Amino acid sequence: MDRFSLEREGPKVKVTIATDLTAETVPELRDLLCAIQEDGVTDLALDLSGARALDATGISLLVATANSFRGGNKNLALRSVPRSIFSLFQTLRIAQRLGAQPE
Repeated sequence: MDRFSLEREGPKVKVTIATDLTAETVPELRDLLCAIQEDGVTDLALDLSGARALDATGISLLVATANSFRGGNKNLALRSVPRSIFSLFQTLRIAQRLGAQPE
């Protein structure tokens, strides 16, 4: 299975992440997210159900995505966030900012 799969319906995109978000995988996801944003997407959902861990690089990418994707008529949501990752987001006080929804 690919690390990232994309479903698009007009300006809405869902990216399913089937890997951990670490320094090894983040560059590929960053490139995908930049392309999505440049393509006029206004509603982005990241499904984290396949992620079991993330490092500082992964957290940084998610915060940067939230910063660039929120505002105006854009919407970002993190869906199916594993409990352990959601707990980390809560500890860092970024769960709400990321639109994180636990599994």
